[in-house]
Amino acid sequence: MRAGSRMAALALGLLQAATAGGAAAQTPAGPARAERPPQAQCEAVRDIDFEAMARERARLPVATGRPVVDMLDVVRIPDWAARRPPADAPVVIRARMPPGGGYGSDHRSVVWREADGSWWFWRHSVNEGSPLPPPVPPQGLSADEARAWSAEQGAGRTDEERWWPPKEGRLSAAKAAEMEAAWSDPCRAWDPDWWPRDLPLNRRIDGSRRRLCPQDSSGIVADMAEAGGSPRRVGGACINGTPTYRMIQIAAYAAADESR
Repeated sequence: MRAGSRMAALALGLLQAATAGGAAAQTPAGPARAERPPQAQCEAVRDIDFEAMARERARLPVATGRPVVDMLDVVRIPDWAARRPPADAPVVIRARMPPGGGYGSDHRSVVWREADGSWWFWRHSVNEGSPLPPPVPPQGLSADEARAWSAEQGAGRTDEERWWPPKEGRLSAAKAAEMEAAWSDPCRAWDPDWWPRDLPLNRRIDGSRRRLCPQDSSGIVADMAEAGGSPRRVGGACINGTPTYRMIQIAAYAAADESR
């Protein structure tokens, strides 16, 4: 796909994410909406005017096509990966932070929690740094043997997976603790599916009733499946402190402890 077409698809995908679903708070499998604390007790959303947000969202043009689905279609764990989410995983997150905000890298991740409480990840960062050169065959091989060896090294892998090898493993202890805290945070029940670039506030802050994303922001599009349920599309146009966004941001930057 050409760069212009790709960016147009990303823009339409973000618009489709913004218009998908209702503007009301989510009803996740964890904290039920009826049990959510008062809005004033949830720091990340206490200043948000959700009624104005719903009105503005209802006025958005309806985006057509499949860009959001296509954006997440590339977020997949390949067959050769060492581990993948089990059927009984309590939560599975697919996240993608596509190029944007002046950055050309494309981060694609899957993070999940297993029944024993451990958190695992698979992450593929495309266009992050220079591509790796092809592996060099061992010395002493004939030309035919070298070609066969090289073909075996790349078997089942796409060019992107060969040039920028994915990483996988157990999520770092610090990030697993952050993920666990966000997942169990009762304020998560306030989180809408999508955080727009321009937020209405319920009071004037620094002279304005609006909060804008910085111009160099990178959006994250994701879906989250809990307790075996259907995936729910979530995301935001820029960083915010809500529990749901913290989870997908951790997923987008997933990494293991350096000692592993």
